[in-house]
Amino acid sequence: MAAMIPCAAPGVLRLQPLRSFAAPAQRRCLQRGMSLVRAATTVPSEYKTLAPVGERVLVKVDVSEEKSVGGILLPSSAQKKPTQGQVEKAGTAKAVKDGEKVVYSKYAGTELKMQGTEYVILKEDDVIGILASDNIADLKPLGDRLLVEVEEGKDETDAGLLLTSSTKEQPTIGKVIAVGSGKEDEDGKIVKPNLNKGDTVLYSKYSGTEFSGQDDKQYIVIRESDVLASIS
Repeated sequence: MAAMIPCAAPGVLRLQPLRSFAAPAQRRCLQRGMSLVRAATTVPSEYKTLAPVGERVLVKVDVSEEKSVGGILLPSSAQKKPTQGQVEKAGTAKAVKDGEKVVYSKYAGTELKMQGTEYVILKEDDVIGILASDNIADLKPLGDRLLVEVEEGKDETDAGLLLTSSTKEQPTIGKVIAVGSGKEDEDGKIVKPNLNKGDTVLYSKYSGTEFSGQDDKQYIVIRESDVLASIS
């Protein structure tokens, strides 16, 4: 991850990335497929405000879930990592505005802690969509992304054997619920997706970001390029 340094007038913090390289031990972890724990950068207390540079977005992170559905207190390692929050400042971003509630990619951005509050600085392209409500089914996907309602996996094999949740085949078929406005090409023109709301699609197995809706249905947000075919 790129290191960040303050570079602004006193009282205002602006961040610019520094070129950095993983240490040998970190490179070995990455080569072995091991995950590295990211620690949030703590901003010194004398800084009171932060202004994202360019098309970056400063998001105030929603609080992690500290208890399970059954009321069991979760250790910090087991708490669900939040991937949504409210935009505090949107820089020069075009599709995201201050005050909007957004969902973003799980491992995107740079995590910060300032004045006791957790934030994340994201590139605008890392913002998956805008939440109109607390229900993921109402998500407005951004760019060339699609919100897809995932088709439920089979509960039994063709021979009649019951399948557990761990042995069910991961579904890769779903119905498009919402379509983003499109992606900007090299000439600055918006190219709209070729798919439409209501289309049934087959998508790449390990693509996208998955969500559970309030209706107990499963959803996934994918890019149009992750779609292998439209089926009927």
